[in-house]
Amino acid sequence: MRSRFLAFLLVFTLAAGLPGLAWAGAAETAIRTFSDRLLDVMKNGPKLGFTGRFDKLRPAVAEIYDMSSMTRSTLGALAAKLTPEEATKLTEAYLAFSVATYAAQFDDWGGERFEVGEQRPSTGGAIVVPSWIAPKTGDATQIDYVMREVDGRWRVVDVLYDGTVSQVAVRRSEFVSIFRTKGLSGLIETIQKQTAALDKK
Repeated sequence: MRSRFLAFLLVFTLAAGLPGLAWAGAAETAIRTFSDRLLDVMKNGPKLGFTGRFDKLRPAVAEIYDMSSMTRSTLGALAAKLTPEEATKLTEAYLAFSVATYAAQFDDWGGERFEVGEQRPSTGGAIVVPSWIAPKTGDATQIDYVMREVDGRWRVVDVLYDGTVSQVAVRRSEFVSIFRTKGLSGLIETIQKQTAALDKK
């Protein structure tokens, strides 16, 4: 169970002047909605197949994740070298890869349930919404969502496995190296190949 969701990952003060509890509720509700969609896909996973799971999860992932921000974060300072058009192409590739990772990992249901806890403040106006994936028996896996308010909605900008392992940091260690050796086209090609390979798992 733990290795399954670790594989998934290896593939936050509140805004001034706004009521904290109201905004926390909005963030937690967003994560609960996303978790419900994941659970629905898992329960129908074998019937949907990879393509069906991908198609159902793509709008859910695009809605809850701030993919533009996450993509920039995976490149760090190197993101400043991209034109707007290049940034868009990389974001689209990373979105497809993220959706494919969900579709590959959440492919069936064995009695798991999702639990969402109360938010806690983080740095730079972000909050963390903790959640757990609990199997039918055994220990739960903690998945924390780092969120920021974007255009009036709370969106995910990072995911923490066991509360410490940052998905963005893991991807940055991979993407920066590829970008420096192969350039943007090489990075996008690598992401696309990894995306295609997930359909065969």
